[in-house]
Amino acid sequence: SNEAQYRDAYKIKEAGFNFIRTAHYPPDPSFLEACDELGILFMDAIPGWQFIGEEKFIDNSLNDIRKMIRRDRNHPSVILWEASLNESGMSDEFMVKANTIVKEELPIENVYTSGWLDYAYDVFIPARQHSKPPLYWNDYDKDKPLFIAEYGDWEYYAQNAGFNQVAFDNLKEEERNSRQLRGDGQRRLAQQALNFQEAHNSNLKGKSFGDANWVMFDYNRGYAPDLESSGIMDIFRLPKFAYYFYKSQLSTSPGITTSIFQKPVVYIANYWTDPTFSEVKVYSNADEIALFLNGKEISRKGPDTDRLSTHLNHPPFTFKINAFTPGELVAKGFYDGEVLATHKRTTPNVASKIKIEVDLSGKELISNVNDIVFVYASITDSDGNLVLDSPMEVTFQVEGDAELIGKNPIKPEAGIATILLRAGKSIGDVKVVAKSEGLESGAINIKIH
Repeated sequence: SNEAQYRDAYKIKEAGFNFIRTAHYPPDPSFLEACDELGILFMDAIPGWQFIGEEKFIDNSLNDIRKMIRRDRNHPSVILWEASLNESGMSDEFMVKANTIVKEELPIENVYTSGWLDYAYDVFIPARQHSKPPLYWNDYDKDKPLFIAEYGDWEYYAQNAGFNQVAFDNLKEEERNSRQLRGDGQRRLAQQALNFQEAHNSNLKGKSFGDANWVMFDYNRGYAPDLESSGIMDIFRLPKFAYYFYKSQLSTSPGITTSIFQKPVVYIANYWTDPTFSEVKVYSNADEIALFLNGKEISRKGPDTDRLSTHLNHPPFTFKINAFTPGELVAKGFYDGEVLATHKRTTPNVASKIKIEVDLSGKELISNVNDIVFVYASITDSDGNLVLDSPMEVTFQVEGDAELIGKNPIKPEAGIATILLRAGKSIGDVKVVAKSEGLESGAINIKIH
């Protein structure tokens, strides 16, 4: 639905990003409308990836450029026109024609084309993996604006990044890349976040005026049975550790109070459940972090200064704890000497109940337009702490004019079971209930507008 498109754009803005490079096809118009409203810059693209055909195909692709511009030219969010067949062997003639068509369709100032090859187009937009480590594109010396249009996934998946493939002990090869499901555990999520941090920090050393992480959400690929899982949120729009790394890169201060997106961030990237995982990484845009364990301050420090943090807006804070002690781990973020944000982790007890939440992300659930929202059922202990390893299935039920979509019952992933709720044709309240054997049921009332 248009509202669900808005919620995705909202999440991207909420994660700290101000630019989107679309995935090799024009988006739904409602997504561009959301970008216009939220203030997100956009690079629009024609369909095409790793293929170029004969004359008819080429004619159709060139016509796609005209259709894309005529459809989307009045969206102020669009600042670049990717009139390029991504990772495809385009001829010089094709690229010249593509660039010319954009200028014909938009004969005004400040119209810029982009392409994955640095010929004809105004802006060169290679993926990071299109060059080689360790410099990648940092030594690009041509007189053309450079934007890293994709990074963080493939160079690590192919194990050719040349960087941190051994950051954590005893990880298997498949655990070192950036394709990690949210349920794969905190070591693998920490490795994914470290990969993204490393690549982003490296990109900032060069002349690129920006970079675009691949990818925001895990997704079904169609041509392969498994998910592409390098998202910083999973397919259900639940955040991984990497989400908070990016969110922490947006600055804030005690004087900033107007933006709902520009906020203090403190996030402990450790569930505090595993005695063998003693590193505590805190993602934050604070000046200083104080870490407390069971009420006692164990360390207070500034951001990291290692080689992976040299060019970041806000490097993470890394704490080494000698001995794991179950209980409450608290991080407090200081901004100009004032504590503005706090995050707490508590070692959970046995599973006891279910807590239900709904994801609205700035847009209410709307009737009669096929609108859908994610509903999350978290398995918690009696104090509300998430129990990550709960094996029991959760069954969802709905009362009212709405429909549940998805596997039901479903096993939770990292403590959370998810289902989609589709609004019916009526305005009013619906009730969603989540049950699991041996647990106190959870329920939530959701208003449909």
